Amino acid sequence: MERELPWRSFSIIQSLCRGEVEHDFLWAFSWAEFWEKLEVVDPIENKPDSRVPGLVGVGLLLALALGFGLGQRFGAGGVEPERLPNPSAPSIFQLPSKLVVYQEGPAIPALWLDTFSSGLGNPKIDLRVLERGSDGSWPSDGDVYLIKARTFQPLSQFFSWADLTGRVPLDGINPVFQGQAFDPTGVKSRPWRISPWFFMKKVAPGTPHKVALVAPARWAGEPQSLFPSDPDLMGAIWLKSQGKPINLGGELTQQMARQQVEATLSGKLASEQECWDGFKNGSVQLSYLPAWRLVLDPQAGGGLIRWSALPTGTIVDFEVMGIREESSKKDAAFRFLEFLLAGPQQSALLGATGYFPVRSKVGAEWVGSALIMPSGPWFDRSEFIMWPYPRVAVTPPQPTSETNAVVPVIGGEQKSE
Repeated sequence: MERELPWRSFSIIQSLCRGEVEHDFLWAFSWAEFWEKLEVVDPIENKPDSRVPGLVGVGLLLALALGFGLGQRFGAGGVEPERLPNPSAPSIFQLPSKLVVYQEGPAIPALWLDTFSSGLGNPKIDLRVLERGSDGSWPSDGDVYLIKARTFQPLSQFFSWADLTGRVPLDGINPVFQGQAFDPTGVKSRPWRISPWFFMKKVAPGTPHKVALVAPARWAGEPQSLFPSDPDLMGAIWLKSQGKPINLGGELTQQMARQQVEATLSGKLASEQECWDGFKNGSVQLSYLPAWRLVLDPQAGGGLIRWSALPTGTIVDFEVMGIREESSKKDAAFRFLEFLLAGPQQSALLGATGYFPVRSKVGAEWVGSALIMPSGPWFDRSEFIMWPYPRVAVTPPQPTSETNAVVPVIGGEQKSE
């Protein structure tokens, strides 16, 4: 029968094998002491002939422990072998890159953006202001564009629009806002909010809501009047005041309207923001501004600002949504457009941005407004501007000779003499 090792001795060997004993222990622990400890606890009744197999087992265990200990001692100070990097497997928790959204008009509330981004698989929104470059170009790196109707066509010259058919439904959208001239079939765009422009006038306390407007030729003669320095906008309402359509007549008609209004309102033009600030501080009494400003701040000017529309109609800021065809995040972009057109967002649109929703019924476009809207058929006669933006002024090259000189003419076109 094999000789059994004492339990304490076997525990020491196990500790050595597991590396639980300090490396220096192997050098401080003498062989004589080890065998002495083994001999002290050896049972006397074991027979001499059974000693050899037990010693062989002990030797094997000691050799194993000694080899492990030496390997740990001399290997610890060596250079760790180079390890291959772990493959970078895509994580299901990795968020997609941001969705770049360019916008005109009042910004979407941050809470809306956070609500959309919190949805499963939805990216965060990188909201940017849409501005035209000094060279006349428009930014073409966006995924989604929330723009005025008159900006849709100019942007089409820089990139293609994605087809929204079957991806962003039109259910519940007022038919009045569908199938517009810039996108007759409604394939490339979706309407999402509107804001009519009104003549606003600060009145004396007790003045009824309805106020009379002077003839266009006398706008500049009104005391403390100030108008937006937007030639397209003011030229369009100038035509509208004469009962003429805004988007017919061609470039010559439009150019004449711009020139006429600029001459008449000379010295009475400023930025839209300056006009609104003037109302609030009392320096402006008459202007032409978008309704959303008074909707968001009905107490501006002491709550004495009234608005009115010409019987021939007014200009409407008709804002639409589109997705760039080359976008790599079109699926997320489709979901974002659906999100903005959903009932909860459309219901909160007026209070959050001052714009009226497009999810409405015909004849009830202004439901929810706390302010009294102008009466009459002005909305049926209103239009939005489809004029192209004025060409960027480029300094013509200096002629090198007196013949065939290039001379710029009105409208930015050139002719040879």
